[in-house]
Amino acid sequence: MVKFLVLALFYGHHPELARRCGASLRALWNTGRVDLRIGLNEVSPATRAVLDELLPGVDREDADPQIYKFPMMRRLLDGYSGDATHMMWFDDDSCLLPGVDVRGWLDAVSRRAETAASMGSVYEQPLTAAQRAWIAQQPWATGREVPESVQFNTGGWLVVRLDLIRRFGWPEPALLHFGGDLTLGALLHQQGLVPEQFRVGLAINADANLLESQAARRGLQQRHGGDVWGHAPGG
Repeated sequence: MVKFLVLALFYGHHPELARRCGASLRALWNTGRVDLRIGLNEVSPATRAVLDELLPGVDREDADPQIYKFPMMRRLLDGYSGDATHMMWFDDDSCLLPGVDVRGWLDAVSRRAETAASMGSVYEQPLTAAQRAWIAQQPWATGREVPESVQFNTGGWLVVRLDLIRRFGWPEPALLHFGGDLTLGALLHQQGLVPEQFRVGLAINADANLLESQAARRGLQQRHGGDVWGHAPGG
């Protein structure tokens, strides 16, 4: 039986995104079929007020100053001891599309999740030589050739089996704000698994027109001269 631990990350002063994403989380929570935890990275009073209104009493982790995406994801996962089988992740600029039948949508996601290692919107990106070397050195690497490019579910919304990420310790402690979706794709490839396409009823990393992957970047900008995943020295 599939059960989702729904996790979401909110950042900064973006109450309009908090309302859009928070309404989707509330609809999922209202089904009584998911567990829900949220992370608040340096959120403003206005953003907090929206979340207090929409998601009163929901488990949350607070960080001010922010600790970036993947440390917060790890904190949310580490603080959970329930019986969910899969993680469903939302960035705060991802949401369900207006008019979605939430229970029917949850049924569809659950059916797909029964056999998928991970699912979401599939992208492919070339890897640098440094990234390929990093992947080959990870404890989850199996000796399978590291490809020139990797397919992955973009990190704004994804579903992944909890037993899989717990077994391999994903996301790695070295990850801050970039590289998590790519490394998950690489991990799956090393294990002979593939990320599956599922974007029905979703606006993922969406702008005000709900166009996928068109939301403005926020939180931490990639800087030249950083580590293999674009983090500046010292974070």
